[in-house]
Amino acid sequence: METVTNLSQASAGFARATNTQASAADPSGDFETFLSLLTAQLRNQDPLKPVESTEFVAQLASFSAVEQQVQSNAKLEGILETLASGATGGLSQWIGQEVRNPGSTPYENSPLDVLYLTHTDADRVELVVFDENNNIVARQEVGKDQSNVQWSGILADGSRAIEGARYRFETNSIREGEIIANTPALVFSTVQEVRKFDGQPVLYFGDGTQMFAADVEAIRTPQT
Repeated sequence: METVTNLSQASAGFARATNTQASAADPSGDFETFLSLLTAQLRNQDPLKPVESTEFVAQLASFSAVEQQVQSNAKLEGILETLASGATGGLSQWIGQEVRNPGSTPYENSPLDVLYLTHTDADRVELVVFDENNNIVARQEVGKDQSNVQWSGILADGSRAIEGARYRFETNSIREGEIIANTPALVFSTVQEVRKFDGQPVLYFGDGTQMFAADVEAIRTPQT
């Protein structure tokens, strides 16, 4: 079996490496820390100068927001665990789903959603489009402070992409005219097959690429 694409290392890991440590913090840890600090504040406040009601309400609102974030993350993890379970029923639920991955996707005469990653030191970012023969067919400047773009399907020669043909994307992070990072961009592709590899479900797509189900970070209902 060919090496399975590890999305966490190929793309998502790059994003985590360029983000701040604060954004990578565990929400459940923030939740416990907030609870401890709030409890300590109430226990040690000056009886003659208690916390203002408005401030207390604001703290409770923050507490509630953190709690909801933790619960949402737990629900998402539960859904992914169910889909990635070893049971046959769990595996079959992946078939036909559109999963974001670093492979290619067919153009169907409508804009394609592309998620791209950039290096934090870049002064500009270029989206590069490849056809099924790995030829570069288009280039597009994209925002370095953004992460999503819709590719219209217009090629470098001004013609429109071929309906049904598959296209993949990469981004070049550029600083002072030099490429400092090249990263696969992510698109939604339909899962065609699911297999087990070392006890883990592996998703197969129409272009033959694969990825571990555990690496999936976005799923959507097939577009009609």
